[in-house]
Amino acid sequence: MQQPAGNQWRASPEVGSLLGLRVVLATVMLFGRTAASAVLWWVCWYFVFAARIARRASADFLRRLGLPATRGAVHRHLWSFARVALDRLLFLSGRTAGLTIELHGHELVMELVAQRKGALLVGAHLGSFEAMRCLAGAYETPLLVIADFANARRINALLQGFSPGAKVRLLELDDAKPMALLEAKYAVERGELVAILADRATGRPERDVTISFLGARAALPSGPWVLAHLLECPVFFVSALFTAPARYDVYCEPLFSRVELPRGQRAEALAQTAQRYAAHLEAKTRLCPLNWFNFYPFWEDS
Repeated sequence: MQQPAGNQWRASPEVGSLLGLRVVLATVMLFGRTAASAVLWWVCWYFVFAARIARRASADFLRRLGLPATRGAVHRHLWSFARVALDRLLFLSGRTAGLTIELHGHELVMELVAQRKGALLVGAHLGSFEAMRCLAGAYETPLLVIADFANARRINALLQGFSPGAKVRLLELDDAKPMALLEAKYAVERGELVAILADRATGRPERDVTISFLGARAALPSGPWVLAHLLECPVFFVSALFTAPARYDVYCEPLFSRVELPRGQRAEALAQTAQRYAAHLEAKTRLCPLNWFNFYPFWEDS
């Protein structure tokens, strides 16, 4: 049976293998980031020809932006993803001396932290979310990351081992343990930060909302906005955009002072909230297209 378009990312296996990842990690540890990036350049050509779903998804995305969708363009897109994935190790291990990191708009979040007021950071599979996690550690601010690790559990476990001392806790989304989300409520009440990605639909109509993105209809999850309503705290859109060879611009932009979902108007409020998020996401996607890392059929007409 074909997976619903919004849920195909969950059914997709982890790209590559743990053995391949360990080889790349060993290369960067022994010879540095530049050498490892060169290895990934060749690896990405393999995936251009072997990863049919990812190749088609990349070409579809590039065409929607009016950009060339040749195999060379798809390779550049995959190589951007590969280098950001490689930099996860550097961020998690604190070895960021070779990276240029520029912060934009973090003052408001730091003011909240100083006042012991919590906030929700909402991101996407756009650029590097690890950059946000490690910057929270640099500010000595506890961060709770809520995510679905269904198709990347082994790789996440391997990478997480490189940052055992980080003030970052991971909370996996689990339908069998819905009360675990109360931990997010308690974290905000303690004045901590909670982070979640909001760009991958669940594939379940009752849990998704349809929005317009890059001129076409797509589904986004409603869960992050229900969570924001529950937390009753400010919401910020966050993204760390990669520019080759080694620059990250980390943005933190106010999105909502609070998310309200009035009774009787819940569906409309969810749609408007998700669309506002989608507008911010589209602006950043147009700014740095090769940072878009959803390599599956994202749009309803894909």
